[in-house]
Amino acid sequence: MHLKRGSIEQACVTWHRAIDHMDGVRSVRTCKAVSRMRGDLARFRARGLRCVADLD
Repeated sequence: MHLKRGSIEQACVTWHRAIDHMDGVRSVRTCKAVSRMRGDLARFRARGLRCVADLD
């Protein structure tokens, strides 16, 4: 939702929290969620945003 509203920094903060809570969890759903996050961030990597690089 944050990303759709144009707040990439807030989206990264939320995703960081989610990934921290997924530590040690191994499931197809978790792998898909992380894959979607990385896909959503792909267009921002070229901009050199630190929050994107840290999350990736």
